[in-house]
Amino acid sequence: MCHIKKSLLKLVALLFLLSTTQVYGGAYVMPISIEEERGRTYATMEIIAWTEEEGIPNPCYGWNQCYVGPDVQYQDNNPGMQGACKDTDSCLKNAHLYQTTADVMRAYKKKFALPFKTRFPIMPLDSKCIGLFYAHTTSSRFGDARQYPGSTCGKLPPPRQSCSIDVPAEISYGELTASEVNNATRQATGYVRCNLAGEITVLGMSKDRQEKIYLDSGQKLYSTLKVEDKEGLKGARIFVEKGFAPKSFTLTSQLHALSQPRAGKYEGTAIILLSYN
Repeated sequence: MCHIKKSLLKLVALLFLLSTTQVYGGAYVMPISIEEERGRTYATMEIIAWTEEEGIPNPCYGWNQCYVGPDVQYQDNNPGMQGACKDTDSCLKNAHLYQTTADVMRAYKKKFALPFKTRFPIMPLDSKCIGLFYAHTTSSRFGDARQYPGSTCGKLPPPRQSCSIDVPAEISYGELTASEVNNATRQATGYVRCNLAGEITVLGMSKDRQEKIYLDSGQKLYSTLKVEDKEGLKGARIFVEKGFAPKSFTLTSQLHALSQPRAGKYEGTAIILLSYN
């Protein structure tokens, strides 16, 4: 009798989706475009989400001054952060007051409600990637800014290229009985649009860049993603037409249970990335 009751318990599984075109450590950043305007070069980007583990030391804690914000890495030199921190207000300017990277994250999100989109001037030189940086001072030329701990520097779009990615806010499994959970599959449709024709890659993963997207604190129930029937971590190459013509792609989410789950509501968050090839 107990076994029958367990098999009829219902749970509700929900997978939230966040879309972005690059990921930096704990900060999920979307490079949008690089443009020329009145003799100056501007970068446009958007911070979609930012998460950090607790207890990681802030590398600039205790300095006299510390700026944390976006900038581009140049081919042979470090950025000066003048455009993002002084010409526009896109930086946390007192990051030296916070002991951990999680404290810095919370302070940044308090100042700039996410998602946060910004446009700032950069030097008209070869820039290879965009990311999150920190520095003790700003400079209108090259500087000594360094990448924020654990972050990567993502490839910028080609000149005059601008892309966007749209996915549903969530994939809902609805109510499932315990026996229906393992290998339950749901699909959703996303779209990419680009100014210029070309090939991009769409990937799907957890917030910490893993294949398994856990829906419970005990890590007994998780989802895996496929993009166009390709493993989410490897991604699928998609060719897009010019003129922001929408190109659809299919996301497939599959549930996996390591043990029979209890009745209740389960939620997880996945990141859908657009990467420039």
